[in-house]
Amino acid sequence: MSEAITPQENQPARKSGRLRPLFVATAGGDDAQQAALKNALGQIKQLEINFVEEDAQGRSGAASVILMLILDRDNPDGWRRELRRRNPDQRFESVIALLDDDSPIALRAALRAGADDVLEMPPDPDRAYHTLLRVSELSSRRDGAREKIVCSLVSVSGGVGVSHLSVSLALAMNRLFERRTVLMEMDLQAAPFAVLLNQDPEHSFSELADPTSTIDSIRLESVLCKHESGLYWLAAPNRIEEAELISAATVEATLKVLRELFDVVVIDCGTHLAESSIVAWERSDHLLYVLDQTVTSIRAAQRFLALYQRLGIAEVKPSFILNRYNPASPITQERIERALAQPIYVRLAREDKAFAEQQITGADLWKIRSGSVVREQLEGLARKLYGAGAEEPAQTRSLLGRLLHGLSPARGKNNGID
Repeated sequence: MSEAITPQENQPARKSGRLRPLFVATAGGDDAQQAALKNALGQIKQLEINFVEEDAQGRSGAASVILMLILDRDNPDGWRRELRRRNPDQRFESVIALLDDDSPIALRAALRAGADDVLEMPPDPDRAYHTLLRVSELSSRRDGAREKIVCSLVSVSGGVGVSHLSVSLALAMNRLFERRTVLMEMDLQAAPFAVLLNQDPEHSFSELADPTSTIDSIRLESVLCKHESGLYWLAAPNRIEEAELISAATVEATLKVLRELFDVVVIDCGTHLAESSIVAWERSDHLLYVLDQTVTSIRAAQRFLALYQRLGIAEVKPSFILNRYNPASPITQERIERALAQPIYVRLAREDKAFAEQQITGADLWKIRSGSVVREQLEGLARKLYGAGAEEPAQTRSLLGRLLHGLSPARGKNNGID
């Protein structure tokens, strides 16, 4: 019996846009058929496929193994026994039968014998890709123990470190919990992620902007970028003018699929509020507003609170992150809390040396010498956020509808915050 397989051990780095690695055991047939099968699977460039021995323990650790079994067309009566023999105790995540007879009778017989899916032999790479991707997604959905969260970060005031904090928080989530984590860049004009992650994106958000095409998992995973840390990210458009192509409907559809595919979704909403920002807030489990110890930042936070109350969003309440905290500042945390009539959720230290080192080297906080204090604080924030995932919020009114509703006399005043 082979040792337990874990996807972290001795596996090549995944390329941009690839999701969960697949572990495939092939069985049955003769040597020529086995070679043809592996050759066809090797042509699938969209997935990372790792071949393992048939006796590898399926469901071991974080990995699961798919069995691709070549069935003997001349012995359909023995298919059920063959499938049971090859898959005792449901060892494999899924069993895909391969037949050189694609007649409806043969397909039905293979499915009734216990196969989860059927492909022709040798398989067409495109069809095999769709089948394997579907099996992988169904596997992730069956893993009900996983908590899923969507976390949005926003600020009306620029220069407070929203994008930097978004990237660092996502990296902390990815490192601490070993969950599939994705960054969604909605600061579409500034597009800071390429600099902060030190990576030129191969694809961008604009590839999802076509309203005539449905955003499904296959389309979305093809435009995701992969960071060396294991973090995935959806990049802003390459050109500033292309940011106008990203509609609120596109953001909504994208978020729906991202929540299905990933355990943690971190959204950088930037500083420009629009309809798409409201869509992200309403579909988040946590909304973090970032500010610092300046009067302009506090005033902007007050204006944000007034807007948020007028919108009447009940699904999630904003929490305030005091970033780059300086204990010597005359604008203390207590004064900020009194001005906002809101508590500070988390306070993060100001470490200029660590920030400068990141800018120069392009490395993240966990790969530089300085920044130990803010690293520890970020990990504490990640642990605080990663609780039980909330259900996806229901469909709600548009931004204009909410504002008009909020201006009605029945809504009353905004508690004096203006």
